[in-house]
Amino acid sequence: MYNEWLETKKQFRAGLIASSIIVFALLIWPGNKIDTSQEEFIKETVILDSKPSFEEERHGKSGTEYFVKLNFKDYSQEFRITGIDYNFLKYEDFLKINPGDTLEIARTTNEIHSLVKNGVDYLNYTKAETNRGLSIFFLGYLFIPMIPLCIIVQFFKKRPHYRFNNESHAIPFDIIAIVIFITTIIVLCYIMPEFQVITSGEFYK
Repeated sequence: MYNEWLETKKQFRAGLIASSIIVFALLIWPGNKIDTSQEEFIKETVILDSKPSFEEERHGKSGTEYFVKLNFKDYSQEFRITGIDYNFLKYEDFLKINPGDTLEIARTTNEIHSLVKNGVDYLNYTKAETNRGLSIFFLGYLFIPMIPLCIIVQFFKKRPHYRFNNESHAIPFDIIAIVIFITTIIVLCYIMPEFQVITSGEFYK
């Protein structure tokens, strides 16, 4: 029984390390902050050279990348609408653009985050970037309650018990962890109603 408790403590110690790393990487790392300013984007006017094509690339276990490939006159490189920007593409309206159209774009290297024709932006960078940030924060906050629970487990040399109906019962820390995890998901969904679960290849309005 004692060895079983040592194994339980070992598992929660690993959970403590993993949760701490996840929280640090997702909530403290400065690169994950939500930034909708577009100040560092390259903004320019381009002419569409050919009809945009919807593509996909498989990347092994990491999944499939869906993107739109665009080519502009006087540019040898290929441009893409990919990642979270792809999910918030105004698909039906975007299908109406044609070769020869003059577009205003905002990009980083070859990734386009804003594409405007006649004042209409076919992307929604603010909503896409906000949702990207919220998805990161959602995962980060999800593991915060796990940290104190994992720490508490380490304080007990033997498995703690409680009495109910004059009987002694072992405290089910594994069940408590599951309950906390599910409860945290429910609370986060309630306080982050604008957060949308993104599915690869689908479009959101």
